[in-house]
Amino acid sequence: MSESTTNLLDYTTRCIQHAGTDAFYLPFFEMIKHYFGADQCSVFFLGERSTIECLLSRDFHDDLLARNLSNAYVEGAYNSDPNFPLLNALPVGETTISHFQDFKIGMVDSYQEHFFKQSDLADKVSILTADKVGKYYINLYRRKGRQSFMQQRLFNDPSEANLLAAIISQHFRLTKQINNDGPLSFLSERERQVCQGILCGKKMEAVGADVGIATSSAITYKKRAFIKLGITSRTSLFNLCHRSMVLES
Repeated sequence: MSESTTNLLDYTTRCIQHAGTDAFYLPFFEMIKHYFGADQCSVFFLGERSTIECLLSRDFHDDLLARNLSNAYVEGAYNSDPNFPLLNALPVGETTISHFQDFKIGMVDSYQEHFFKQSDLADKVSILTADKVGKYYINLYRRKGRQSFMQQRLFNDPSEANLLAAIISQHFRLTKQINNDGPLSFLSERERQVCQGILCGKKMEAVGADVGIATSSAITYKKRAFIKLGITSRTSLFNLCHRSMVLES
């Protein structure tokens, strides 16, 4: 067994062991960065009501960039994504792979300018998968000056895509954060408490006091929560939860 295969098995085992918990993210992001060699990744979810939300986003060089791009995507840019019609029409039980070379020709100039050229991203591979809960859109990116995923023969066959699809869907299914308890349900208890305090209009000092932690700790939990939610501000948090409440009403 090759070293790379051993590493992938190790990452996969750790992801499965920690699926549905906060500990899932460390081995998952390690796998994305070190095994698949991605500079940035994002995962979106399309629910039964055709609303799209960001489940996670991470840039290993500039995390603010990842959050900004994810926010722009869910706020309407997905309508210009050539992969979105494929995701929307994907039957339950199917997983498909889309390389940058496959969909680049169908990309409008403004979308390519914002999400690739201005962001210094040059390659992307997408895994689209659908289960009974909804549809997951998993994206891995590389910056300029690097080989493409296709050139490195990554995701050239279904096995790696099926693996990622299974890991992601299992994790978020176990957290029960989709279509059940609202957008904050997959956060840790502390992260959720901090976000709920913010939604009540409280300052971080008051949030920390209510939860029983230092203000600095409350700020740390807020940052972690915002990263997982793919948002960057209090306003984005209010908008995210407001959309969820409107859909559930």
